[in-house]
Amino acid sequence: MSSTDSSAKPPEAPLQHDSSLTVDKQVSLTLGSDSLLIVGKTSCSCPSCAQPPVALSVLTGPEDDRPARKSNRGCCGLFKSKAKPKTTHAICLYNVLDAEVNPSNLVITYAVPSTKDDVSVTALHYPIVEKEKLAVEAWVQQLLNLAYGNAQRRKRLKILVNPFGGKGTALSLYQRYAAPVFAAARCHLDVQSTERRGHATDIAKQLDINAYDAIVCCSGDGLPYEVFNGLGQRTNGREALAKLALALLPCGSGNGMTWNCLGTGSVSIAALAIVKGLRTPLDLVSVTQKGTQSLSFLSQSFGIVADSDLGTDHIRWMGAQRFTYGFLVRLMQRTIYPCELAIKVDIDDKEAIKEHYSTFLTREEEPDADRKRVEDAQQSPGMPKLQYGTVEDELPTDWEVVPGETMGNFYAGNMAIMSKDTNFFPASLPNDGLMDIVTIEGNISRVTSIKMMNEIPTGGFFDMPDVKIRKATAFRLVPHEKEGYISIDGEPVPFESFQAEIQPGLGTVLSKSGRVYEADGPR
Repeated sequence: MSSTDSSAKPPEAPLQHDSSLTVDKQVSLTLGSDSLLIVGKTSCSCPSCAQPPVALSVLTGPEDDRPARKSNRGCCGLFKSKAKPKTTHAICLYNVLDAEVNPSNLVITYAVPSTKDDVSVTALHYPIVEKEKLAVEAWVQQLLNLAYGNAQRRKRLKILVNPFGGKGTALSLYQRYAAPVFAAARCHLDVQSTERRGHATDIAKQLDINAYDAIVCCSGDGLPYEVFNGLGQRTNGREALAKLALALLPCGSGNGMTWNCLGTGSVSIAALAIVKGLRTPLDLVSVTQKGTQSLSFLSQSFGIVADSDLGTDHIRWMGAQRFTYGFLVRLMQRTIYPCELAIKVDIDDKEAIKEHYSTFLTREEEPDADRKRVEDAQQSPGMPKLQYGTVEDELPTDWEVVPGETMGNFYAGNMAIMSKDTNFFPASLPNDGLMDIVTIEGNISRVTSIKMMNEIPTGGFFDMPDVKIRKATAFRLVPHEKEGYISIDGEPVPFESFQAEIQPGLGTVLSKSGRVYEADGPR
């Protein structure tokens, strides 16, 4: 399911007898289940397609520091050719952003590939006369119904930009690659830059949850972490988390939410996916330490992964390669991270985990499930209580105690992809009420460890015998050493005992499928 392509099929809808429209006397527009077919003397006035009478405009944003790249496609996504332009071509309905009838024209706005990794916005203008308007307006409604399916149109978006994250280019990336897509789709935008660490948490705590449909973070995974926690700290935290969906434009060094929910590392393609995004319930994980409680949406790590991430901040200039460097250094030292570990295990057999994943894919969705979830949250707006208490409570007797004296890596995931090409938890699902836990001994051979690292992008990691995988609802981990690193969604927390518990369907995200992550499941 992994994809960076800007095109995808929206849910099919029945076509009516008037799904075809003739404009400008010689151009026919026909609605299919997944595309708009344009047949006529000309379809587009761009140099690579055809000649007038159809007018075209390309909407772009201000320049940023990314180098311009030439494309081998025309504005309609057709490959350039020395042959005469074809008189028939199709526009994927997923790419259609808006359509309207103004006093003299039918205007269809849509996204087209502009480079290998980006889309830009293009508009087609067809002249119409007064007597055609009623028929054209009815056709436009059919077009938009098919183009958006179950996705909400003209979303009200609170845009939070972290100007300090990643390479410090989030604002310019948003303005150039995302803003034109949102504007063309007629989204209502409220843009605000964060000024300090924790600012997004404060914003989320005070936000009018009835004024927006979604919060879009222009950052890495740090800003969504802050927003989830800000929403959860409200007196009506459950209601806020159910009402407001989150989405991430990939502008940071770690963009796990974007890869999982939208299947891309491109800002413009992610913006298109947000426009067409479906509200999706997301299990969140409550993490307790002494006197504190926080929400996690991505992962919790202890051992070599946390150490390689948080322990390499001094070489952040290396970019994503710093993690690989840190991992290899610790691997060569055969570092172990002793701890006490107890898990509330639900499934501990890999074949049973695969079966669980397959069953989830085929289950039928309950009609109006999301609406009912929001209504339930409005009836009981406060945060739900923890089933297993906190890390300071007595350990439940039915949890499995896992020997941890030679622990090399403890990694719990709530999403599948941790970063590009790192599908660490292929059996992870957005809302199955379970987290995926991987444990690996620290005394395995260096050759085996390197093979594990190489097998993550290929999908072979899951089935390796030295990789222990469990589906669980909770765990408690107690470090034995005095100093080290614990990472929650890539953020450092105190190096002390912590307990985590899944809270089913507590959060909401915008996703491409509305059901699963944009990642290949277990093989």
